Amino acid sequence: MRKLLGLVFVIALFGTAFGQEVKQPKFSVGFDMPTYAWVTANENGDVLSVLGVNAGLGISYRSYFQPLAPQSGSAYWEAGTILLLDPYIGGGYDYRMSDSIYAGLGLDIFPVHAFMWGGYGLYLTFIPNLHVGFYLF
Repeated sequence: MRKLLGLVFVIALFGTAFGQEVKQPKFSVGFDMPTYAWVTANENGDVLSVLGVNAGLGISYRSYFQPLAPQSGSAYWEAGTILLLDPYIGGGYDYRMSDSIYAGLGLDIFPVHAFMWGGYGLYLTFIPNLHVGFYLF
């Protein structure tokens, strides 16, 4: 009987240790600058960065200062383009509510606009944004 209990204990121990699969997000979709993006995650499934296309017909890259784990937040920096010609840089903060849902706020700056308005001074364009999205596995 002791051997049977020992065998059941060993099977239960290995079953819980190896049976839990870490969810690795592969894509993100949202109302965000990278509207559809490929996710780079670590071995724990925490998001490190995203690279994808945005609704402004451009390309966006976002990198987090801390890995974005479920039920935690992290500051980020981002860079990209609108219409493939108008570059922007930005930063903000995202909070990952669960394995699949994130939300955040940020500020994007378009530095090229400072040179486009006829020499009447520096007019940088600042665009604040609220965003929400989903990770797909």
